[in-house]
Amino acid sequence: MTTVDRDTIFVTRPAQAVVRPAEDRIAGFDGVRAIAVLMVFISHKTTLPHHDSYGSVGVWLFLVLSGMLISSILSEMRGKVEAGTQSSWRSMGDFYLRRSLRIFPLYYACLGVFALGSLFTSFVGFSRMEATVYAVYGTNIYFEMAPTGDYGHFGHLWSLSAEEQFYLLFAPILLFTSRKYLARICIGFMLAGAAMLAWLVSVRAHPNAIHVDPLIAFGMLAVGGFIASLKNLKPPAWLVSAQAQAAAGLALVAIPLVFGYFRDTWNIWGPLTCTVAGLFLFQIARNQETPVVAFLNLWPLRSLGRVSYAFYILHQFVHFYDLQAVFHKLHIDIDAPLVVQPVVELFITVALATLSWHFFERPLLRLGARLTAREGVEASSATAALSPSRQAVSR
Repeated sequence: MTTVDRDTIFVTRPAQAVVRPAEDRIAGFDGVRAIAVLMVFISHKTTLPHHDSYGSVGVWLFLVLSGMLISSILSEMRGKVEAGTQSSWRSMGDFYLRRSLRIFPLYYACLGVFALGSLFTSFVGFSRMEATVYAVYGTNIYFEMAPTGDYGHFGHLWSLSAEEQFYLLFAPILLFTSRKYLARICIGFMLAGAAMLAWLVSVRAHPNAIHVDPLIAFGMLAVGGFIASLKNLKPPAWLVSAQAQAAAGLALVAIPLVFGYFRDTWNIWGPLTCTVAGLFLFQIARNQETPVVAFLNLWPLRSLGRVSYAFYILHQFVHFYDLQAVFHKLHIDIDAPLVVQPVVELFITVALATLSWHFFERPLLRLGARLTAREGVEASSATAALSPSRQAVSR
């Protein structure tokens, strides 16, 4: 659920310190976020064929995108360290401050609401021990240890734990290591993730344990980091053409539909879909002038992608039957066909996520940008990085 400003991933340039609005982003990436979060929503709210596989691909797409953007930010910060304009420790402090202001407030606000509610009632998957696990971002490890447990509506929090664990491990490595080693570091994580996947499959680990394993998730995040490291690669025109972008994007949607039915095979080969996700993101970033990017940048997708972090957290807590219960207390009975109920839940979740973005998340992002702005040092950004031919754009 990472967001990055424009102009960072491959190219940096000297500039005066500026505080930039957080919503200036790479064209198409918010649309990718929207598609990913809709795939997760479908997996949790419907019983369509192979719906679980769609949710998996959506999460994997999120992980690759997060790894790509976070690696780009850290690589740019390391560049400032190597230029002597900022220390590694100061860079790490800035990184964690901005990440904390982006991720923690909404996450802990949600946990706080359930903690308060648990004083009066009980929630499946929110015992005192489980609440503590969620609070320390150990959800994925806890789920892997007990893969058949009933975690109610809190199961989706595992991916947020994986990202936080990756930030804690990855940021120091990149900020205290020459940026020329980024690709090799990412390849190391990718190989470790692949080895863990092979080992878990060989010992017949539960599919749920494979799905939430931290090292496998780190490997997927590293796929994004590896894509971000390709700053000097000049791809052939056909690889980033509109046709190639469309093929990769459709493959991400088709793969779970075609192969998700074969559960045993899917558990082994499904995670390799992250490589297709990495290719798709690379194509978008390196060629912004295509109908595919224009489609992904349409207002509905762009708007949903912008609020995707809150949407992802909140969607599992919004249910039509809760709405029915509220209206019933008002002596009003409402009902809707089963096919309509997820649509109602979708609109409610989007509304809540939009309110969260405008009145809660965006002000904190701007605060983080102000607190970490440095005179003579450009704030983090991302578009020219992935599109070297474009001029860096100041906010």
